[in-house]
Amino acid sequence: MGWAEMKIGSLCTGYGGLDMAVESYFNAEMLWCAEIDKYASKLIEQRFNKPNLGDIKQIDWASVEPIDILTAGYPCQPFSHAGQRKGENDERHIWPFILEAISILRPRFVVMENVRGHLSLGLAEVLKGLSANGYDAKWNIVRASDVGAPHQRARLFIIAYPNSNAREEPRRTNREIPKESAGFQRGQNVGQTRCEHGCSCKNAGHTNHQHKPHDGSVQKLGRRFTPRCEMHLQAAPNALDQEGKLNAQFVEYMMGLPIGWVSDLDLSRAQQLKMLGNGVVPQQAHYALELLCQ
Repeated sequence: MGWAEMKIGSLCTGYGGLDMAVESYFNAEMLWCAEIDKYASKLIEQRFNKPNLGDIKQIDWASVEPIDILTAGYPCQPFSHAGQRKGENDERHIWPFILEAISILRPRFVVMENVRGHLSLGLAEVLKGLSANGYDAKWNIVRASDVGAPHQRARLFIIAYPNSNAREEPRRTNREIPKESAGFQRGQNVGQTRCEHGCSCKNAGHTNHQHKPHDGSVQKLGRRFTPRCEMHLQAAPNALDQEGKLNAQFVEYMMGLPIGWVSDLDLSRAQQLKMLGNGVVPQQAHYALELLCQ
């Protein structure tokens, strides 16, 4: 027996790539989001048409409508190897505010995404906070190339759930997977839940679990993004625009998004590329959920 449609609360939403995957995998729908970037907020208004609660540092979570799943692709700059890796000393470090939301909202599932560098910097803090609030977690590394994209873009994906409800461990919905979307090429070098990723699970209070698949476990395809097997059967837009600059539509294609998802908005090219550069490939996140929830 599958779940009725669940409700998502989305933090640090961006263009919604993580939410697309969670909507698809869990038969869920975004109820509200919290995003402060004005350009991403414009996309959310036009593409999702859901309330935007704004700055998570200012939200009274006790007054927020309850949700089943909380998503968060929180800022990567504190942990990225491309930056100074200041961790919790970075002014963009907002994990404590996300943890506050989790502790009050008590969602059935929390799905988060960040850069690979988060494994060795900050993940122990995340696991410790989740454990202190009664949540267990699983995590893995998935590359965009694992779902057929022509680039790696390795990302860390985390799913957490209350440890008081063992039977509520993450499982798939009972939707059938169409045959035409089952034959994509998957990469072999995908990180699984384990303790040698740079954090001390003992110190963090993390507990590993063997997850039993739900009877009849299958999935459905996304409402907003292209199935994996079709991702690169489409003709790619030109990589450069008429001025010889990087084409935002080409980047959308590389990120597995519908052409126009970002580029059709009334935003400058620089604004579009910045938003695309901060996003996650929906198919990649969907595959991460498949691995974490099996």
